[in-house]
Amino acid sequence: MKFQQKPNILYLGASDDFFSREILRGILSMRPEGCDWNFWCLPANSTLNDLTDYLKHRNIDGIIARGLSEKMATYLADSSHPCVFIRAGENDSATYINGPHPDDEMVGKLASEAFSILNLNYCGFIHWEGVMWSDARRNSFQSYVNSSGVKNETLLLNTNEHLSWASVKKIATWLKKMPKPCGILACNDRAGLDVLQACQMLEFRVPDDVAVIGVDNDRLLCESSTVSLSSIDLRPANTGRAAAVQLGKMLEILDPSISPPSSVASYIIRQSSQKVDNHQLIHQKSIDYINSRPLRNMKVTELAKACGVSRRSLERAFAACDSDSPAAVIRKSRIKTIIELLQEKSSSIESIASQAGFSDAAGLSNFVKRLTGKNPGSFRIN
Repeated sequence: MKFQQKPNILYLGASDDFFSREILRGILSMRPEGCDWNFWCLPANSTLNDLTDYLKHRNIDGIIARGLSEKMATYLADSSHPCVFIRAGENDSATYINGPHPDDEMVGKLASEAFSILNLNYCGFIHWEGVMWSDARRNSFQSYVNSSGVKNETLLLNTNEHLSWASVKKIATWLKKMPKPCGILACNDRAGLDVLQACQMLEFRVPDDVAVIGVDNDRLLCESSTVSLSSIDLRPANTGRAAAVQLGKMLEILDPSISPPSSVASYIIRQSSQKVDNHQLIHQKSIDYINSRPLRNMKVTELAKACGVSRRSLERAFAACDSDSPAAVIRKSRIKTIIELLQEKSSSIESIASQAGFSDAAGLSNFVKRLTGKNPGSFRIN
C-alpha cells in the first residue's frame, strides 16, 4: 500500500445532471472495492485561478476530471497530479483524454436494429451542434442505417436552440416534411422529449407515425411524458467505476491486473418506439430497476413500490412476460453479480459479503452454496 492514510481525491466536473451524477455514483461505489479515499468535488466551470488556489491549499493525491475547458485540462495534464480525464463534450483533438467513456458506437447499432425490427424505411437523427458525443452517436447511427439501405437525414440544432421552445418548433417543421412512418433517434433524452412535444403539436401518432428513441435512460425524464420515452442506457455509472479503477492503479492502490467494469449499452423499450401493453412496461421497468441494483437483497414489495404497482400487479406482469417470478429474477441477478465479483482478484469475500448485504462471509457462503451447490472459493480465478 502506497498510502499510510486515505488519499485525497478530487472530482473536477459537473454534478447537476443525470449523466454526471451517475458517473459520480459509479466512482463512489468503488469505495468498498479498495478505493476507500477521501473524496472532494469542485465544479468543472471553476476558474483556473480557483483551481490553482485549491490545489495549493489542499493535499490532493489524484484527480478525476470531466468536461473541463482545454486550458484547465492542459494545466492539469502538465501538473504532477495523477489525472484521469473522462470524455464529455470534447472534440477528437483533445489528446489529454486518457480515461474511459461510454460506448457511443453502440447507440447507432441498437437504434438501427430497433427501427429495423419495426420495418421503418426512413429515419432521422436530432443532432446538437458542437457536442462531441452527439457527433459520435450521429456518425454511428448513419453508418448502421446506411449499411441496411435505409434512407435517413439529420436535423442540426445549434447551441442556442438546445433545450428551448425554438428546438421544438424546428423539430416540428422538420418532421412535417418527413415520410411516415419514420424513426427518430435523438442525441439524448432531453432532445427526445422535444421530439415527443413536436409530435403532439402536429397531432402525429407515436409510435405509429413517428417512433422515437432517446439516449441516456434518465428514468425521471423518460417516464415524465404522457408517452414514455424509449432510450438507450449507456451505463454511465460503470464509466465512473472504470475511472476509479484507473486512478486506483495510477496511485498504486489497486492491483494492475484488475479489469475495469465494462459499460455495455442496452435498449430500454417504452411506449415511444413501439406499442407495448401494461404488463410489458411493468416488466421492463422491473428489470431495469433490478439491473441497476444487482447486489441488493430487495424484497418483491420494494420492487413493486419502485414500479408504482401492487405486488399482485407485478406478479401478473412477470407471469405474462417472464418464465421466472420477480423473486427468482432478483436472486439470479444477485448471484450472477456475486460470482462476477468472486472472479475478480481485487474483491475479498468479506468485501463482497458486505456489498451484498450479508452480515458476514458465512452468510454469503451459505447463499452461494444454496443457489449454485458450490462454495464461493470455487469461483475464484487463480
